[in-house]
Amino acid sequence: MVCFHLDPNREKSERIVFIFRSITLEMANLNGSEHFVICRKSIAHMFKGCDYLENLSLKFPLLAPGSVDFDSLVPVIPSTIKVLLLMPVANWQAKKLFPISPSLKTPFSDSLESLSLVLDIITDELVTFITRSLSNLLELCLEDNPGSEADLDNDLTNIGLQALGLCQNLTHLSLTRGKQGCSSTFRRVNDFGLLMLAEGCKQLQTIRLGGFSKVRDAGYAALLHSCKDLRKFEVSTASCLSDLTCLDLDEAATKITEVRLLSCGLLTSETAISLSSCTNLEVLDLSGCRSIADSGLSSISQLSKLTLLDLAGADITDAGLSALGNGSCPISSLCLRSCRRITNNGIASLLCGSGTINKTLVAFDIGNVPRISGRAVTLIAKNCERISSLCLRNCVLITDPCLETLGLDRHGSGKSTLRMIDLSYCTRLSRNFLRLFDPLVDPPLFRGLRWLGVGKNVLERRGGSPTVAEILERKPGLTICGSNCEMGCRNQCHPDVRTL
Repeated sequence: MVCFHLDPNREKSERIVFIFRSITLEMANLNGSEHFVICRKSIAHMFKGCDYLENLSLKFPLLAPGSVDFDSLVPVIPSTIKVLLLMPVANWQAKKLFPISPSLKTPFSDSLESLSLVLDIITDELVTFITRSLSNLLELCLEDNPGSEADLDNDLTNIGLQALGLCQNLTHLSLTRGKQGCSSTFRRVNDFGLLMLAEGCKQLQTIRLGGFSKVRDAGYAALLHSCKDLRKFEVSTASCLSDLTCLDLDEAATKITEVRLLSCGLLTSETAISLSSCTNLEVLDLSGCRSIADSGLSSISQLSKLTLLDLAGADITDAGLSALGNGSCPISSLCLRSCRRITNNGIASLLCGSGTINKTLVAFDIGNVPRISGRAVTLIAKNCERISSLCLRNCVLITDPCLETLGLDRHGSGKSTLRMIDLSYCTRLSRNFLRLFDPLVDPPLFRGLRWLGVGKNVLERRGGSPTVAEILERKPGLTICGSNCEMGCRNQCHPDVRTL
């Protein structure tokens, strides 16, 4: 893989690794058209001699769709490309990149197997262009964010999904609109569109749909029952999806290993009970489904292959955590964020039960749970042998002493297993709590830590000792984030990440 950092202020880019199977180019900003001309020349120079290049990603994440001149970049892309990602790209640009006319096809039209586009808007015309232009397409990922409701005459409708149904070899499909909380949806797609898609694309192994506000249970169930090789199924912000979608799922999709139903307000514990019959399930994400209660957790706890469980915002209590703590799930990642009814007693039942979760848990999120205090953190420190990532964001009862317990080496490895910890909005931490992360402390705490989230509220405090700058100087390799990012700063384009 080759990764490049393009500096628009330099006429030449620097190569880091010289293996030409995969290249990712990412730029945070373009200050003027002359800088893009320089970068385009650098990209064209890089592609010379890339006779075996198969995977290419061009990312300009902070720019608006249409502001990047992809038209001038596409001609220099090698014809060997099989996987292509472009972001952001305007709808009109994409239609020019993938024309229907054979005489206008790009050099890589016949070789491309996987296409990912981040757009301003997804339309029927664009989908038709893509499906007719790329005859060997196996994977398609389209994401848009119109910002406001799209024009009804220029949007994705059932016609676009019918065109997708002609791609009978398609194995992976992702169609999403907007981020969570965005009001814009695919208003002109209903059950009939998904029924046509299910009839045509029976080879699908991965389905990811977001923003289909008019699709009901019949449409989603059709996909689950038609795609016999389905392994991953994700639906987000589906206001009409209910418990009926997942009935008889063990018979419909026997190979399914991953289910993500995000912010689907009509779902209840009945869905969790139905999913418990899927014995091969490894990933279950029901975040934002606020009616999932203890009865659903009791059923989930018997899934013997489940490694990731996300119940953010669920209506579970300590009784549900007790069932999970006595279950057989080998869970390595558990999210209980905003499960506001759980307490320290629930954490004790979870980690001190007869199950194995205290031995398998690696990533744990209990952020925004108001009754979580230092006792819960002490239980985690003493019982979780492999804990690597811990989110305590907005746990307002957390204080300095419990962090000292967490930072100690308790398992004889010479350093703590913890690699990332989020303490944003933990308002009861003292002004000088950063001393716990100072390698000069005796005994040293949090050895091995690589990421620390503290939030702007901490950085804005005056008079604390040591300062962030002093910690970074003394602890090479540590990242301290003051921008309230999610764990690990998945979006590293903001200026407030400090690393050495």
